[in-house]
Amino acid sequence: MREVVEEETRKRGVAIAQLFGATNLNHTKVNNFHAVQQNAQMAKAENQLAYVIVYSKDGRIGAHTEDNSLLLEIPKELETRKLLTLDRVLFREMVVPSRDSAQSERVFDIVLPVYAPESTVRWATVRVGISAENMHRHLRQTRIHLLQIGLVCLALGILGSALLAGKITTPLVKLKEGSLRAATGDLSSRISVKSGDELEALAENFNFMMDQIRKHQEERVRSEKLAAVGYMVNTIVHDCRTPITVIKGFASLLKEFELSPDKTQESLYFINFEVERMERMLDEILQFAAQKKTSLAMTDAHLDDFVGECCTEIEVLLKHTQIQFLSQLNAKATVRIDPDKLRRAILNIAANAREALKGSGEIRVATGQKDGCAVIKVSDSGPGIPAEVQRKIFDPFFTHGKSMGFGLGMSITRKIVEDHQGSIHLHSQAGQGTTFTIQIPLRGTQGSGHGTSSESKA
Repeated sequence: MREVVEEETRKRGVAIAQLFGATNLNHTKVNNFHAVQQNAQMAKAENQLAYVIVYSKDGRIGAHTEDNSLLLEIPKELETRKLLTLDRVLFREMVVPSRDSAQSERVFDIVLPVYAPESTVRWATVRVGISAENMHRHLRQTRIHLLQIGLVCLALGILGSALLAGKITTPLVKLKEGSLRAATGDLSSRISVKSGDELEALAENFNFMMDQIRKHQEERVRSEKLAAVGYMVNTIVHDCRTPITVIKGFASLLKEFELSPDKTQESLYFINFEVERMERMLDEILQFAAQKKTSLAMTDAHLDDFVGECCTEIEVLLKHTQIQFLSQLNAKATVRIDPDKLRRAILNIAANAREALKGSGEIRVATGQKDGCAVIKVSDSGPGIPAEVQRKIFDPFFTHGKSMGFGLGMSITRKIVEDHQGSIHLHSQAGQGTTFTIQIPLRGTQGSGHGTSSESKA
């Protein structure tokens, strides 16, 4: 806008100077400066100019609307004398002192040489000043108008953005709340969005997804229940092999040897004991089928006496093999345990050791105390367990180097030990055998969460 105003002002100023020069050409030729001065005053008033100055061909001031005392004088300013030598129109913006006040004002200064049509002689130089204040006032007003328009547009934009944001964020908040409810397991809630756009379609897709997830979850729960039943059956089948082996061993003793009455009674006792164990295992199946949890039958026991009974059963497991069995029971500690389940854990480890030794070698059972815990170690002199197998040995259904079984023994063992608030650790190196270490809190150091009423999934 400024460039347009300046261009229009330049054209107007040049036109006024050309008209004034042509009108007063004859007066300047005869040096009738009085007439030129009067015409300059009239031109200033009619065209609302800041000033009109006329220089004669010899450089004297022939007319000056702002200071009559300068008439017929030669300008003293070097810059002004240079202007009189120009052969072209000069247009510039400059600051000049104001005649009406001590302040200065900005003007557009137009300098135009005047030539006679019939010659190339410069007869005069006309200088016209047009105030630039009007232009700057219009520019300021335009800036104010643009600012006002900008503020109105900004206010409308903020209002429109708020309305649009509300239309977008409200459905998004509903989607967020629905996803959080779904994350906590609530898959039944529905998200209602009636925006008529993509967000409504997204909410409908979200509801459809929740329906599908709920459907698949119900199917997965049913599958997990069936898998859990299968796991329980496999567990019992796996655990039944140990008592069956013990029963067969003692039955073989009764059949093949003439035992003393005491040995006969001992063999019958262990046979009856293992039969009762199998009955309890079958009870666990019935309880699980009824969706009940099996309880830990916790009781106080002298650790060495309990492990000694386990050693007797291990010796039966090793019958008809060249495996040497050694025990070193030095715990002299009392523990609170479920004897049936912990016995199952120890015999699982011993059965795996027998498999690893392949008929010859050594199995050692030792007890002790460490850091407020009773320690049970079952070691063998076998080939050791590879590192990649050690990472998976406690995983359900993982088997390695066994001719039969479902891969549940060590998983069951760890679960039993953890139900006793204990821990089990494996140490094995290639060619140096394997040691399983079970640690169980001593009597009085176990948490209150375990007792005769403690429950765990069998």
